[in-house]
Amino acid sequence: MKGKYYVEVYDGDRRRSLCLGTDNYELACQRYAAGLKELRKRIRKEHEATKPSSGLDWLPEQVEQIKANYPEDFTPQQIAELETGKRAQDPETGAFLDERTERLAEQLIGIRRLTWQELVANAATVRRRKQDKDYAPSWYRNVERILKTFKYAPIGLTPQQIRAYQDQEERKGIDSVTLKNRLSALQGLVERAITSGYAPELAPNVFKMVDFSVSKQKESKRNYYCPTEADYRKLFQEVLPEQPERIAVGIELMAWTGCRVSALPYHSSSEQMGWLEVPDIAGTKGGGRVPVPPLLWNRGRDLKISWRKTNAVLKQVHPKLCNHGLRSGFKMLTRMAELDYQLGESLLMHKLSGLESTYGGKDFPDEAKLKGSRKVWAELEKILSSPEQLNKSQ
Repeated sequence: MKGKYYVEVYDGDRRRSLCLGTDNYELACQRYAAGLKELRKRIRKEHEATKPSSGLDWLPEQVEQIKANYPEDFTPQQIAELETGKRAQDPETGAFLDERTERLAEQLIGIRRLTWQELVANAATVRRRKQDKDYAPSWYRNVERILKTFKYAPIGLTPQQIRAYQDQEERKGIDSVTLKNRLSALQGLVERAITSGYAPELAPNVFKMVDFSVSKQKESKRNYYCPTEADYRKLFQEVLPEQPERIAVGIELMAWTGCRVSALPYHSSSEQMGWLEVPDIAGTKGGGRVPVPPLLWNRGRDLKISWRKTNAVLKQVHPKLCNHGLRSGFKMLTRMAELDYQLGESLLMHKLSGLESTYGGKDFPDEAKLKGSRKVWAELEKILSSPEQLNKSQ
């Protein structure tokens, strides 16, 4: 049977599927367990996104569905107590003692307490509608960390409160670049809520009334450390020989290909010899495929590459060197090899920009990628050659 293999599960009465990215039966069997785990993870994340925010609020679509389940002559209070089963009320105010029941009654009446979690769910909905894919799990984790530090609700938020948040976090030692990134993320959530029609009452966007930008000079100081030639020699000649193969191969893959650390788990599932193939799924930033030196490709073929400790190993080379720093180093190598700028970006699995993305297809052909990679590998090999070896060759 032709075509790709899929893993499928039922989500209630709905059948959900995920492509395993191969038409080879044996390889599909190998990928089945990981595919099933990923599919269940996606379904679970969707369910979490539709749960009531903070355990109290109900999403608008939930309120509408609940309202539709009861006769029109039922009052909001009757519907709320029947829905939750919590009937106890305060004898003086008449408010329900159960907070979720009281909140549901308020929302049925039309009283809205907009939460950040609702704005997150809305942003994800807009993202899926526009790009047909969700945000990466790292995006959700980052927003969650930000919201743990930001105590103000989106409705009624003032410029003075945003300024108070800046002052508070700076006293804790948080730098202005980090604060800019945090506030930009919250500004984006509010902007999507306004422009998507989800919460137009948030206009004008209060974050645009506060200047939390930083200078280009200051932001440039946050660039990832680029390894020097001495760093490369120390890495390959002193540090990696002391590491287990599952760690050493992962670091070498990042050094020779410039791939992200998130790409390492996909090496063992790459089908074509000499190529690292990363699928376009959540967490891979669009995926892509790049050449890998044949010997290195074979070394990692049957390994379960470890990526959790790679950063710590790189710190043994230089305190500022990290996983992403090897991408910076690869970019430096493409310049040393005098590679075409766009080809260098393609090898880093970046999307082509400008007219390059409009004409001639979405990416460079494999032949061009392989030719460019070999030039980069040659530059790294020159660096790794010791001065003694260079003198002998001369």
